[in-house]
Amino acid sequence: MRFIPLQQRCTRLLGNHEGFCGIVQICRNRTRSAALVLVSLIIVMYSGFQIMYMPVEMNICQDPSKSKDSYLQNIDDNITIVTMYLNIGTFKKTSFFLFSKESYATDHYKNWLFSWGKLNNRVIAFFDDDDFIEQFRIKRAHLPDSFTKIVRISKDQLSAFKYKKQVEEINQHPSFSLSYPPDYTCTMDAKYDALEMALKMDDIKTSYVAWMDIGLFRRLQEEDPPFTLKVPSDFNSSKLGFSEVTSRKWLSQLTPREIYEKNVVWVAGGFVLGVKKVISEFITAYRNTARELLAQGLADTDQQVIASMYSPDMASKQKIDIMTYSCPRGSFSLYGHAYLYFCLPYICKASAECKTRSQKNPENYNHIHISSRHS
Repeated sequence: MRFIPLQQRCTRLLGNHEGFCGIVQICRNRTRSAALVLVSLIIVMYSGFQIMYMPVEMNICQDPSKSKDSYLQNIDDNITIVTMYLNIGTFKKTSFFLFSKESYATDHYKNWLFSWGKLNNRVIAFFDDDDFIEQFRIKRAHLPDSFTKIVRISKDQLSAFKYKKQVEEINQHPSFSLSYPPDYTCTMDAKYDALEMALKMDDIKTSYVAWMDIGLFRRLQEEDPPFTLKVPSDFNSSKLGFSEVTSRKWLSQLTPREIYEKNVVWVAGGFVLGVKKVISEFITAYRNTARELLAQGLADTDQQVIASMYSPDMASKQKIDIMTYSCPRGSFSLYGHAYLYFCLPYICKASAECKTRSQKNPENYNHIHISSRHS
């Protein structure tokens, strides 16, 4: 069968209406071009997502042949973990870049408790919900009794909630909008009340203490093995450790008010690592700053307080330096905003794992690089 071009076929069917046939040909060519562009865009987008969500291997373990004394810095590298959950009902968290707002209720936090059953560190936990206490106790029932201390607490025992009315007044002011409800703002401040209570207890036998939010390891799977958190080998015990969310250079031109208005986050408040003395001194400075900011009509979360503390207006008042840790996207298979906010706790988890491997086989384990910054 002889092939007849589209133009000739069109002419035979429509006679001398060549102009119309030309339009048909043009439309067909444009359709073909559009299809090619669409296919190209799909390929580019797919490749981009492949790169964006490609796991990244982080080397956490130091090479003992090059830094034989690195582990001696933190011989006592065990960490006592302090946490707290207060039932403040359902609330929405602020969206982060392209991520939409999410609602959180008590059931969300209960579903995240399975990771605490896998955690082999000693834990001091403060709760105001009896059902939550029971669920937490069940998850950690297989561990020695000394590994879990649960304290029943009420909001009245936490100094942060004494300022709730002031936070509410700020929230109602038309010139400034909060990212979170007042109860959540007070709860974020109250973590330092809980930390201070824990530091005064005789239950802490380790040099290092860390605050850890309930849901930090919620991305673990039920089938994942138990884990331990240990201090990274490069950690400077004179400083306080945080995960870095935004480079500190972005704070260099901002006032505390601008930090609140723009919802700027320098370090994540979900995991705070340090020795008892440093944490205690930081708590005092944090409270003083939080009260000062409240007096200026500023209230949101602990993350804005900390960013303000180390902004140009307030940095000179701070005696405690911050040591930040940052992870590339895809490290520890963390994506979205998780690789920013969960970096340091996952490094602590990996630090424990690499030290275990080095003890079992000193000649064959991964040497790793930790991305940390001293300020």
